[in-house]
Amino acid sequence: MATERVPASLSGATSYGHILELIQSTGGLSRQQLLSSTGMSRATLYERLDTLLKRGFVYEAESLHATGGRRSRKIRFDDRGRVILALILGQTHATVSVTGLDGRPLRSRTLAHEIRDPADAVLAPLIRTGRDLLAENKAESLTGIGVSLPSPVDPETGHVAHATTLPGWPIDAVTAAVSREWTEPVVVENDARAAALGERNTDEETLVYVKVASGIGCGTVVDGAILRGAHGAAGDIGHIRVATDGPVCSCGRRGCLATFSSGRALLDQLAGSGLTTLEAISTAAKRDDSRVVAALDDAADVLGQALAATVATVNPARLVLGGTIGMLPSFVNRVRDRVLSDVVARIAEGLAIEAGAPGDEAAARGLATLVMRKAFSPISVDSLITEHLGAASRRSADDDRSLSRAAAPATTAQ
Repeated sequence: MATERVPASLSGATSYGHILELIQSTGGLSRQQLLSSTGMSRATLYERLDTLLKRGFVYEAESLHATGGRRSRKIRFDDRGRVILALILGQTHATVSVTGLDGRPLRSRTLAHEIRDPADAVLAPLIRTGRDLLAENKAESLTGIGVSLPSPVDPETGHVAHATTLPGWPIDAVTAAVSREWTEPVVVENDARAAALGERNTDEETLVYVKVASGIGCGTVVDGAILRGAHGAAGDIGHIRVATDGPVCSCGRRGCLATFSSGRALLDQLAGSGLTTLEAISTAAKRDDSRVVAALDDAADVLGQALAATVATVNPARLVLGGTIGMLPSFVNRVRDRVLSDVVARIAEGLAIEAGAPGDEAAARGLATLVMRKAFSPISVDSLITEHLGAASRRSADDDRSLSRAAAPATTAQ
């Protein structure tokens, strides 16, 4: 039987986790294909597969073509009934979604909030909503929880790295609150970086994603990996200084990009027009309100100039714009014109500059990817199984000792 092509990095896998990774990466393999791909002994591979089957990581799926004798069956990753909870926080609203493992929302709710409120006031309603959404289908199994924040995040700990957007929040507010409610794996990521991961078409693509909503955030993905930086602050472009004497920014400095091109800056500029929400600005832009169009053009010009340096540095295949403001067609077009006029031809050639997925779809997909990578990494799977086998061994030893004591003859006091 021909062996399906597998990644070279997975060839020779021997641990439970690496076998599962191999099965996931190929969409499923027969036992014979696994033997050929890994080079393991039949006894060792079958023991590991049996453990993975019993623990619910894989299942025996469809029968393959018979080659004489018993039909073999494909071993697949068991994604049946597994879901992920995504908490996607913005500055003025949050989306709580139960998604499939691919990040596709199954059911969602949107809640208004003010991100500058105390952590408990923001997080408690989202956790209650997540609990309610999960309770709607008790047949589902929660795989993990993903949270995105409009703030730099330490990738190792999930802690808030810089609290400019979240003043007064304890650095571990999110991980502590979520872990009190659920024991499943938790990942916390910056909102723009999560959306960047969700916008990628393949793991080979280099992509820059920029979210323009109340604030401005940026995420870069290279070869399927998020560029996070040394301290979790990569992509914090809203605080690039683009003018020495500009408006005062929330960070305390003057002239940051966010003071010219963010949704909050646009609301300040258009305060006298009666537009009080980003949705109102979006609606006015779509009906070609001249004052709104002019403000958006100016904001897009400043943003495009700043992004030209990012594009020249990273040389992405795509620059994707998201967020209520970033997705407006006129805004995308203006940013495209500015970027392409500012970079040299070899950088501009083949560069696609386009709007991203609506709403929080991209962030949900990105969070789902991160949860999957954490929950089913070879190290995590091996640790879970080792812990399970160790507990089973201890229970067996305790049972043996109990039986020995019960069988021992009673002694008579002298």
